[in-house]
This record gives sequence, C-alpha cells and structure tokens, in this order.
Amino acid sequence: MYDGLTTSTFPTRRASPQEVAWEKLLLEIVEAVSVPASDYERIESHYNAISEILIEPDDPELADGHVFPQGSFLTRTVVRALGKGEIDVDAILLLQETTLAPRELLETLHAELEARARTQGGVERRNRCVTVHYADASLPAHLDVTPAIASDGNDDDEGWGPLEVPDYKQADWHPTNPRDFADWFNDISETPILLEQGTVSFTEARKRADAEQLPSHEAINAFDPLRATVKLMKRHRDVFRERHGAEAPVPISVVITTLAAKAYKEVAELSQKQPLTALQAIREIITRMPNQFDQDGRTGSEWRLCNPRRRAENFAEKWNRDPAYAAMFAKWHGELASAVGLGFAAFSEERAFEEEVLAAFGPEARKQTRSFLLEEAGLGHPLPGLDDTTAERLRKAGVVGATFRGLGDAEPRQAAQPKSLGRLG
Repeated sequence: MYDGLTTSTFPTRRASPQEVAWEKLLLEIVEAVSVPASDYERIESHYNAISEILIEPDDPELADGHVFPQGSFLTRTVVRALGKGEIDVDAILLLQETTLAPRELLETLHAELEARARTQGGVERRNRCVTVHYADASLPAHLDVTPAIASDGNDDDEGWGPLEVPDYKQADWHPTNPRDFADWFNDISETPILLEQGTVSFTEARKRADAEQLPSHEAINAFDPLRATVKLMKRHRDVFRERHGAEAPVPISVVITTLAAKAYKEVAELSQKQPLTALQAIREIITRMPNQFDQDGRTGSEWRLCNPRRRAENFAEKWNRDPAYAAMFAKWHGELASAVGLGFAAFSEERAFEEEVLAAFGPEARKQTRSFLLEEAGLGHPLPGLDDTTAERLRKAGVVGATFRGLGDAEPRQAAQPKSLGRLG
C-alpha cells in the first residue's frame, strides 16, 4: 500500500544558473505540449457540430437541453494527444427533466448521435457518456457527451450546482458537480504564488449561451503555476501509460487535477513566507500531492478524493475496487518527481539527456530540448542536465548544431547572464 508520506523538499535559496536554465526549459516544454491554435480550431469545430445536434435533437426526450464543456477544457489544462492517442473533449448535455431511466437515457443519446453525427470514427455508448470519435488522421480527437439532470432542489438551468448523470453498469444515477468543480479549480489558480521574480496573476472571461463555447485558445493556454504543473503531470502520465499499456490503471485527469490544486493552496501559503522560484513551486506541488487525499488505505479505510463541490462524488472510487490503482499511482508519482529533476543531472552526452526528457515528457519535449540546447549554447548561457565538461564543449562550439548535426563552425558569442523569467502569468 502506498503510504503517500511526503515532506517539503526545497530550502528557500536563490536558484543556481543551472536551475534557472532547467526552469526555463521545463516551462518551454509546457508550451510545447499545449494545444496549438490550428488544432484548437478543429477541436472547436467538432464541439460546435455536436452542440448544434443537441440543441435541436430529433428525439423529443432530449429536447430543451443546455450544452456546456466540462473536464480539461473547462479547467483549461488540456494537452496535445500523445502518439496514437486522441484529444479528449468533454461536454454535458443538461436536460430540464427526463422520464427515462439512466440506461434508457444513455441509449437514447447514443441513437441520436449515431444517426446524426457526421464522423467516420463511429459513435460509442460508454458507462456514463456517449463518445463521438473523429477519424481525423492529422488530429485524432473524440467528444464525450454526458447527459445530466439537476439534483433534487437544484433549480439552476445552466449546469451550476449538483447534478446526476447516468451510470449504465449500476443502472442508477451518479452524483457529480462539474461546473462548480471547475470554478473551484479556477479560483484556486488565481491564488498568488509569490515568485522570486513577481506575483502570479491572470484574468478569466466566461461566455454563456444555450450551447456554450469552449474557452478561447488564449485562455486554454494561460500560463500560471498551477496549470503549468498540471499540464506537465498529464503529459508525463500519458507517456507513462504508453509504456504500461492503454489499459494500465494510471491516475485519471480529475484525480491529478484535484490533488494538484489542493497541494497548490499549501504552496501558495508557503510562498508568502518565502518567495519561491517557478521550478521550486512546481516541484513542491508535486511533492505534496499524495497527502491531499481525504482518506486513504493508511487508515485502514477506503480511498477517498471527494469532489470539493460534491462530496458524494469520490474521484478515487476505482481505487477501492482494485488496489492496482494505488500501486500505479505510487510508481507514476515517483517517476514524475524524478522527471522534474532531470535538469539537475550531469549527463556526459547531450543526446542522453534528450532521451531522458523524451522518456519523461514525449517527442515534443525532446524536440524542444534539442532546440533549447542549440540556442542557449550559442548564446553562451548555462545549460541544464549536462556535466560541466559537456556544457562547456557545447558553448565553445558556438552552436549546438555544430556538435550534433555538423551544421558548421561558429564563434561563440560572449557569455551572458541568465535572464529573469519575470512574471509567470
């Protein structure tokens, strides 16, 4: 059983030049794994097409619905698909009322989308949603549509407050509250972490309509410490899952997001006493994650990670049915903690460092690492992940390409001091 016991790792001190270089590269990796504008436009088009169907359904049982995004797009923590994976877009179809039983509602929604969704990828009825797959070779994606009704006593017609969604296996309703959960996460993200270079802040805009739009591409890629950390975690999780197989019981996104947000609150408080670097903040959030469960097996009772806005919903419910989830979380978390420390290693070959970054964060990260070493060595800047001899060799080469690709010799420019990252926000 994973005991989850962790303590604060980092003394409060000024970062070394190598730390600053690794921090800069790690934040560039976050950008590299984020969804680019060109992909976002196609995802938005898929979402809008399904929304149009659901606003004017053929089946009267689905009439008067309200469509809105949930999950990673609503918390703005979505990352690119990895390998043969697909970008996952989640939406809720909120019905004012229904006479259908949970299984009947899922089957009705499945029939509606199967008949009308223009996709070559197929439509699949799952346990709590209907998945519309898009056979798009350049951008594999799917949209999970979850039907929902308001819980007793909830009169809101736009999805705020407690909801009930169908569970096909249990033939019953499952409690949830996706909209207030996202609001909880977004509120936490606005809590400032005091960095050595400044204070984190960002602004948010929200739109309302019968079919609500996805948050803008700019908002999706808002750069703040909490979302940067969650994106790194998700990308590392995806690479980890690729190694262990698609069916491996890796932590789901909402578990990662919730643990990270709760840990972030502690780190934000810590930073008010002593400012942190962005890298220290990210590593500290990761370190504190395992202690954020509401209750776990260490006490001899069930694992619980409650939705902070609907405590009846346990995000770790599967952990109590299969102990492999806790074991896999422990393995993943240990590898994640090591991965965010790669820049402190002392590899004697730059390719060895690149391969470790690839194994941790995927091909976009390796490409970004190669580009970063090329540029920073050409400027005579400190380099992360390399021993002193290798780093100095690359800097003297003038351009890293002269070493890795034979692009020609160049005189190195005068070494410059590392630049401050300024505001992370």
